[in-house]
Amino acid sequence: MIDDLDETIKQLLVKEGKLDLSEVDISFDMPDREWSGSISKPTVNVYLYDIHENLEKRNSEWTVVHDNGKATKTKAPNRVDLSYLITVWTNDIADQHRLLGHILATLFRYPEIPEELLQGELVNPFYPIMARAAQQDGVLRNSADFWSALDNQLKPSISYVVTIPIDLDLAVSATEVKTKVFKFTGDGGQGPEEKVNISGLVYRKDKPDEVLPEVTIVAREAHMTAGTNEDGVYVFPNLPFGSYTFEVSAPGEKARQIAVTVPDKNYDIEL
Repeated sequence: MIDDLDETIKQLLVKEGKLDLSEVDISFDMPDREWSGSISKPTVNVYLYDIHENLEKRNSEWTVVHDNGKATKTKAPNRVDLSYLITVWTNDIADQHRLLGHILATLFRYPEIPEELLQGELVNPFYPIMARAAQQDGVLRNSADFWSALDNQLKPSISYVVTIPIDLDLAVSATEVKTKVFKFTGDGGQGPEEKVNISGLVYRKDKPDEVLPEVTIVAREAHMTAGTNEDGVYVFPNLPFGSYTFEVSAPGEKARQIAVTVPDKNYDIEL
């Protein structure tokens, strides 16, 4: 995942920043004194120095997908900030500053990294890959201490923070409960009365993955009305056993009638 981000940043600098790799190297090595003493041509160093979860973008919600009588809950990916320090190494200070300014302008143009540049596991991300350059909220506060720790000279640098999703691959699947039966004992010697809670899914017949929210279902004989939620699920509580006519109305469409027997194994409705 992190190596895919390295390659993505390289593609951003080459394809959008128009860096010519025959003239300028791009390195992700630690820019210590030993490394800087070994370079032989102008080099852009992109050094990853910190990884933190982005708590402001944490999403604790689960996504529910209904398929063939099963409900699968999937945890949204965590969002992680990867902090880079970008420096330019040339023999001429004017060339160094010119190239550093060019890179800064390139990074500012792309607060969201274009999808066509994404590499490896970053392709088709759950969230857009967002980035911010030269901001004061970076983790690195004291540049002098940083370069002192590397035993190298102080260099002008660009902080570059990229936020990527980390898929936790957490999913919980279970068979959906369509019918719950309740027995009520009547007064005056009457036998128990059985009623059920039923639930079902409303979806497109030609597109089973397309659930339909805001659909109204009227159980005529019971004089009860239910509506589907954002996941396309409706619920009727306390229906007596029997046969019903469900009148189903989707926004902007003609109502249709469906015969339903309670209890049954499935109450999903195709439109």
